[in-house]
Amino acid sequence: MADASPNLSCTETNKSEPGGDIEADLQKILNGQHVPVNHIAVGLDRIGNFVPKTKKTVYYIVGAILINDAGQILMIQEAKYSCYGQWYLPCGRVEREESFVEACKREVEEEAGLTFEPTTLLCVEYGSGYYYRLTFTGHVTGGKLKTLEHKDKESLQAEWIDPVHIQNKSLPIRAKDILPLIKLGYKHWERTVEQRFRPCLPLLYKHKHIINRPLIVQKMSDSEIYVLVNSEGGSHFPCGVDFSRTPSALLTAYFILKEAIGNTKGFKPRICGLVNLEYGGQPGSKEDGICFSILVSLDAPKLPELENSVYKWTKVQDSALIQNIVLLFEDGKSVPLIDLSAGRS
Repeated sequence: MADASPNLSCTETNKSEPGGDIEADLQKILNGQHVPVNHIAVGLDRIGNFVPKTKKTVYYIVGAILINDAGQILMIQEAKYSCYGQWYLPCGRVEREESFVEACKREVEEEAGLTFEPTTLLCVEYGSGYYYRLTFTGHVTGGKLKTLEHKDKESLQAEWIDPVHIQNKSLPIRAKDILPLIKLGYKHWERTVEQRFRPCLPLLYKHKHIINRPLIVQKMSDSEIYVLVNSEGGSHFPCGVDFSRTPSALLTAYFILKEAIGNTKGFKPRICGLVNLEYGGQPGSKEDGICFSILVSLDAPKLPELENSVYKWTKVQDSALIQNIVLLFEDGKSVPLIDLSAGRS
């Protein structure tokens, strides 16, 4: 069992301070509510002149996995010359001043002829060159399945496909990158509501940068949990700006830990999943940054001592909140955040 007697000089309870109640903010983030980012702890000195601009310097892709009551998955037949006649999931690029949800709904209607209502993100993938793909699931609400009679530049047609045709490779697939997504979609579909992670949809809030907000948690036991807090400008969860052409949420967590602890040798923080996401994407919006709030488990044998006085370990007091965090540590209880350069993060 981990050491349950941390150095009290580097810990505090969750009592209110200037800057807000940390426990209340943590609860809001986990419940899918907005908590402002008022301070960036790491990365601002490394981004140079980089400004995220949709379809110019950052590329947001949205896609949908929709499964009907018969267990068939919605797929579209490509009309593009490079992959003409092959099959893929409905997906496409997000336009400027467009939200992720509206972009996904537009792509499904354009490519498959159906309207649908997204209920949650299934996963977020990211890779080199500031590339992000957000895959949603939800419920079809109307429209008419696109047929060859109505083919256009967006697609030739759409069909509900039995997964056996994907498994036995009788259906020509445009690219194998969708196979893990299809597997994830069926895993989610087969679970009961109680077994699934809490629905997570992007919040409409603007950000100037690509921000990772790792909620770095040390679990001492199922009833004793600490979260790392930064006190610059008031207590808040430390955030970092992605400054690499190969973005990494885990790298941000390491830089924050290095600033707080000093020597991070021997520490292996683990990303449990995405718990909150914010992006502007509204008419008139000039800021195309994004904020990922990620649950990170430190998995240390004892609570590390902090060398930087602006950081504190805050003990979570509310038993329901502790139970919620412990649940999120379990596999499949939060939205997967997938690093394409390193596998699932």
